[in-house]
Amino acid sequence: MATAVVFRSRPSIDSLKSTRSISTTTSRSNIRHRLQKTLPTQDKDIWASNEGIKPKPLPAKFSKLKKHLVKPEDYHAVQASWDRLLVALEQRVKEIENKGPTAVPVVDFTEIQQSNGQFPTEIAYLIRAAGCCVVRGVIPRAQALDWKASLLSYVKRHPDIRRIPNDSDPQIYSTFWQKAQIEARSHPAVIRTQVAMSQLYTASGDTQVDLVNQALYADRWRVRRPGSVGMFQPHLDNGSIERWEDEEYGRVFRKIWKGKWEEYDAWDMDHRAEAVMDLYGGPGACSAFRSLQGLLSIDDNGPRCGTIQFLPDIKLSTAYILLRPFFNDQNKLDMDSTYFYGAAPGQGQIVKDVWHPHLQLNKTIISCPKAEPGDYVFWHCDLVHKVEEEHNGTNDSSVVYIPVVPLCTYNIGNLIDQRKAFLEGVPPPDMPPQSESEGFEKGHEDRGTPDDILTDQWG
Repeated sequence: MATAVVFRSRPSIDSLKSTRSISTTTSRSNIRHRLQKTLPTQDKDIWASNEGIKPKPLPAKFSKLKKHLVKPEDYHAVQASWDRLLVALEQRVKEIENKGPTAVPVVDFTEIQQSNGQFPTEIAYLIRAAGCCVVRGVIPRAQALDWKASLLSYVKRHPDIRRIPNDSDPQIYSTFWQKAQIEARSHPAVIRTQVAMSQLYTASGDTQVDLVNQALYADRWRVRRPGSVGMFQPHLDNGSIERWEDEEYGRVFRKIWKGKWEEYDAWDMDHRAEAVMDLYGGPGACSAFRSLQGLLSIDDNGPRCGTIQFLPDIKLSTAYILLRPFFNDQNKLDMDSTYFYGAAPGQGQIVKDVWHPHLQLNKTIISCPKAEPGDYVFWHCDLVHKVEEEHNGTNDSSVVYIPVVPLCTYNIGNLIDQRKAFLEGVPPPDMPPQSESEGFEKGHEDRGTPDDILTDQWG
C-alpha cells in the first residue's frame, strides 16, 4: 500500500486566504454563509427526520442532481456495481458480527514513536480498511484523570454552563476553553497522534492541504453516567446532502457513481480538502473539515459501558450509503425519486435499518474496544457511528472530543474565528448559545488562556 507522506510544502496562511487560492466551489460567500449558524428549535432539528418507512422526499431539483451524478452511459455499470456491492456486504456482515469489537484496530502509541511518527505498515492497512482505531497510551492515565477532575470541578463552580440534554441528567457540557481542554488539545503527544492519523491520507501535488500541521476545532466533552440512555442514533459527520450536492464533494465519490466502487479510496484527500460540507448553515452541519473525528478517553470506557460504536468498513458502507438514493426497494436503478435516505439540507445525516437494510446495522455496528484514560479513539469522517443505547457499567464513560483538522483553504476561515472565540472566551461558530442565560466562559476568570497551550504549533 502507499504510505502517507506530505506531498507538498505547506502554503502560507496568506496564500490560503487569498481569493486566488480559493476554488470556485469554496467561494468566499460560501465560507461566510456556512459560519452563519441557525439555532435549532428543538434538538431533533439537528438531525434529519427518521420517521416513516420512507423518508420525506426532497425537492425536484434533487432528481436532476442524481442525473447529473450518474450519466445514462453508466446506468448499466452502476446497476451491476450495486449487485456486486450487496453480495460483498452480505459476506462482510458475517465477518464483522463474528469479530465484534476486535474488528476495530488497536495500536500502542509507542509503535508510532518507533516508526518515525507514522503507523507501522500492517497497522495502517487495517486502520484504512476499518476506518477507525484505538491508540493506546497517548496520555498518561493520571494526567487524563486529572483533566477529568478539572473539568468537573469547573462546571460545578459555574452552574450556568449548559448541560445536554438537561440539567438533571447531563451528558455533554458546553465548555470549549477550559484549562484542561486547552492542555489536552495542545499536548504534544495528542498532536503527534493526530499527525500520524492525518498521514493515512494521500494527496496529489495540486491539492492545497497540509497533512502535518493541524488547525483547531474546539468541541465539548462528555461524562455519561451508569444507567443513562444514549443520545445519538447511527449517523455520519462532515456534511449530509453536501456529499451529493456540492460539486467538489461529489468528485470525492466519482468512482462510486461510475460503477467502480471497488476503486474508491476513502483516504484520497484530493477534492475533500476543497469540498463544502455545510451548504445551508444548519445546526446539524459543521463549518470545518474534520478529516477524522476523535475522542480522548478520560475514564475507563468500553463495551456495555455507554461507549462509542462503529460500522468498521469504510469502503463498503460509504459505497452503499452514496448509492442508496439511486435504487428502489427492489434494488433496481431509480433516477427519478428524491429519497435521499437520511440526508437533508442543513441537518445531520442519519442511517436507519429500514432505509439501509443491507447494512444490517444490528450486526455491523459494534462497540469500540476498551479505552482507558489517555487512550485516543479515531474514526473516518464518513464512518457510520453512534453511542451505545445503554450504559450498564459501574463508572462514568467520559471523553474529550478532539478531532483531526488538517490545515487547508476550507479551514482557514474557521481557524481564524476559533482563535477569536478562544481569546474572547465565547462559543465557537458552530455552537452558538441556545439562550441569553447560557453561561459564557468569558466571564470566568478560571477559564483557559494562551499560557495553557502546551505546544508552539499554534504560536
